[in-house]
Amino acid sequence: MSHVNSVDWNSLQPVFVNGNGQFDDKQYIYNYGSKLQASYGNNGPAMTAYVKGVARQGFKIQFKLGYTWGYSTFFMANMAVITPASPSGGTYGSSGVNGLRFMNNNSNNILFVDKNVNGTTSRIVNQTGVNDTLITVWRDANNIVKCTIGSASTITIGTFTDAFVFGGELQSPASVELITAMNLQVSAS
Repeated sequence: MSHVNSVDWNSLQPVFVNGNGQFDDKQYIYNYGSKLQASYGNNGPAMTAYVKGVARQGFKIQFKLGYTWGYSTFFMANMAVITPASPSGGTYGSSGVNGLRFMNNNSNNILFVDKNVNGTTSRIVNQTGVNDTLITVWRDANNIVKCTIGSASTITIGTFTDAFVFGGELQSPASVELITAMNLQVSAS
């Protein structure tokens, strides 16, 4: 079984695949697949897509959230609860698994970071919105997931052994740009 057009279950790549949400003549995936964007009016089109591949062990992913009127959202969800044909940012908060969600916009000038631990969701960051800011999320060799938002201090999210899938979700106008997505260690599965 493969996941979201991935050649290899363990092969994270900085490319959005399986875009879902709009059936029209507009473009939503840009820059050879590395940017998800919708800019067709306030409360306009919505789009969700997965990042190609799965993180089973260590990983590093870097992205920039759009700073526009609509919510630019990036999520990390347990592979067991996602539906490849229907990407959804809500899966990060599923019961019995772990996940993470970043939401940014400028109309409310906020950045939220929410984590889910076994179905209990909590807001771990509630700050002023960010513009053109690199966000890095990684899992180290001890299964500790951490993140940095720009040059701010490292935030320890928790110890998670989940196989994670990543994705972006937009409510126009909004964007998510992938900078890096890679597995840091790979073993035969």
